[in-house]
Amino acid sequence: MQHENPDQGSKRVKNIAAVLYLLLMLFVVGGTYWHQQQDGSESANASDGSEAVR
Repeated sequence: MQHENPDQGSKRVKNIAAVLYLLLMLFVVGGTYWHQQQDGSESANASDGSEAVR
């Protein structure tokens, strides 16, 4: 029977936390990029002079 080293548990937790952090950052950066792309397409569509004066 193989006994698990206590350091293995902390390594696993750190690896899981690192993967979750990367997924979170991917979500934030991807959402920001997508939002900027949406804003760019809206301003390109409004460049015909139909945009209201702010």
